[in-house]
Amino acid sequence: MNQRIIIKSNVLFDSIADAPYEGFVAMEGNRILAVGPAAEAEQYMTPDATLFEYQDKLVMPAFHDSHTHLILAGMYKTYVNLGSAKSEEEAARMLKEFEEANPTEGWVFGFNWYHVYWDVKELPMKETLDRWFPDRPVFLLNAEAHGAWVNSKALEIAGVTKDTPDPFGGEISRNENGEPSGFLYESAIAPVASHALNFTEEQEKTFLRKYMAEAAPLGITSVVDVQPYFGRNLGSLEVYSAMENSGELSIRITAAANLLGDLDEALENSKKYKGEKVRAHMLKQFVDGVITTHTALLLEDYADAPGNRGTQLSELERIREGILEGHKRGLWIKIHAIGDRAIRFTIDCYEEAMKKYGKKDVRHAIEHVELIHPDDRPRFRELGLIPSVQPEHLGLLPTWEGEEYRTALGEELAATTWPFKTLLEQAGVLAIGSDCPVVDNNPFFEIHRGVTRLHDDGLPEGGWNPSEKLTVAEVIKGYTFGSAFGIGREDELGTLEKGKFADVVVVDRNLFAVTPEEIRQAQVEMTIMDGKIIYQK
Repeated sequence: MNQRIIIKSNVLFDSIADAPYEGFVAMEGNRILAVGPAAEAEQYMTPDATLFEYQDKLVMPAFHDSHTHLILAGMYKTYVNLGSAKSEEEAARMLKEFEEANPTEGWVFGFNWYHVYWDVKELPMKETLDRWFPDRPVFLLNAEAHGAWVNSKALEIAGVTKDTPDPFGGEISRNENGEPSGFLYESAIAPVASHALNFTEEQEKTFLRKYMAEAAPLGITSVVDVQPYFGRNLGSLEVYSAMENSGELSIRITAAANLLGDLDEALENSKKYKGEKVRAHMLKQFVDGVITTHTALLLEDYADAPGNRGTQLSELERIREGILEGHKRGLWIKIHAIGDRAIRFTIDCYEEAMKKYGKKDVRHAIEHVELIHPDDRPRFRELGLIPSVQPEHLGLLPTWEGEEYRTALGEELAATTWPFKTLLEQAGVLAIGSDCPVVDNNPFFEIHRGVTRLHDDGLPEGGWNPSEKLTVAEVIKGYTFGSAFGIGREDELGTLEKGKFADVVVVDRNLFAVTPEEIRQAQVEMTIMDGKIIYQK
């Protein structure tokens, strides 16, 4: 028998209206039965219905994270977070202490170290890890998720030696003798990652369970799983589907596979995986890197590196061909493009594909969109493209004084970055997510950052490029309806409307009436997914 749940609140936000209202949502089975003014809730009461009254707590659609590296995020929630380390030695010691408290076998994993956060801002060496882990391979992903610190055992397993050349778009850091020093950058990570991240079905399930256990208390019930990393797809559709069939999935997953992989297989998967929880009609790839390391592709020189317009990490002609081929097959494409040259290149490729094969029933996206030339902004609406953004990235570097974008781009250009408001106005929609594990996937962090545009030190006063601040309503709409629209499921997800899936969240405060600092402290009171309560505080 289907359980009927009715929730009443003075603050119901349906992600359609621009403000919350006093209302109710009634659910039965896995669908929404009705939404409306609170006074009408009574007619949906039955003897077996469960009624929740939340007064001034916010009731809203569940969060839909438009950019998650799902397996890496599950690993991030499972293994040690090295973000607080202030030195190479401290990070290695934290890793050892965590491993002693939580013993594992095989590869040793850790996340979120960053030499930029250390007192001595130098890249780490394999010898430091060798002292603690002489016999086990170590793989530590940095905070950017574009670099890895490994030990001698890991290099040995991967066959990376003094004679191994740097791959296209990557670098093996070396000591004075030319030997690999233990730091691998971008595509140079792939040879080690192919061994380190080669998981069994049971390991993948463990990571997924860990992710879901921590997503439910955050109100996240849907994600886009951007799978390509280090030359492979991380995450098995077979595993996801098996968990859906067994009733174990408490998130909806839309997988985006490697644009440079087997596109015929991707097309088959898009037809095979069309359940209520697991879909696979998307592709993903990187066109450039990040601004802080001068790997984002720019139209003009970096301010602190005259003559440098970005180190090319991807073979752009292969990306172009992949976009044309993917579009031809009717697959939806998401491209990581951060610099203005990368963004223009990507839009040009999308436009070429549409001219060659017709517009098709697709919504291609650009991920991150940090620095875009004004001429390219209107092209989002013209081509029906989705800007997919992650506001928390704006505060990745904790202090305004240490904000490297100001140095790399110069103050004038840096003041145009992360143009959230403009993108929303130009495209008509934003898809919002986290990029977990690059940053935490707490949606309240994203809302706070999108509304304030401040670093953790509260600077700059008034916010970074304050004209690009979003309202609470705009961020929530992007995190619910916008993300659903970005995968073509806005008829089923993203708003509180009759007939849609019953994915609903109750927040412990009215986000529309509290200070921005209080938004960051907000917590979820209850999460309902598919009509079932999966978390209750």
